[in-house]
Amino acid sequence: MSAERSFAVGDVVVYASHGIGTVEKTAPEGAEAELITVAFPTGLTVTLPRTRACIALRPLSTEAELKKVKLTLGTSDEAPAEAWARRHRRTQEKVSSGQVAALAEVVRDGVQHEQRRAATGSGTTAPSDRQLYLQARALLGAEIALCRGIEQTEADAWILAQVAEPVIAS
Repeated sequence: MSAERSFAVGDVVVYASHGIGTVEKTAPEGAEAELITVAFPTGLTVTLPRTRACIALRPLSTEAELKKVKLTLGTSDEAPAEAWARRHRRTQEKVSSGQVAALAEVVRDGVQHEQRRAATGSGTTAPSDRQLYLQARALLGAEIALCRGIEQTEADAWILAQVAEPVIAS
């Protein structure tokens, strides 16, 4: 996002580190210290300099972006075989980015992994991988729920309905 981004009290924003919050206070542009304060439903309040806020905060997804999420969730994209550490780092980067498309990829891969495990009765998921998947799923579900004005449980059900069944080699 550009440094020209404006923030107004009441704006709903996404902060990758904390999820969805509301702009609570802004310092007037040109003030000595241009700070943006964001409050989160958890009770956490974060104050950022405007330059950092322009990088770290983004608006809620649009319906067009949610259509791309639907496409991403619906693809059966087999992850390439790679070392656990490299795959884990890549997944962490996607979740940390807070970008809705990246979250959708992590959720799709996590759901498909769980489906494969259930179908074959084999394999395990590292707790840290599962934690990243669940974090991405919660963030994605919260954003979809807010964008569409639905309950979190409805958004989660929509996510699961979009995920393509993986092809399981016999």
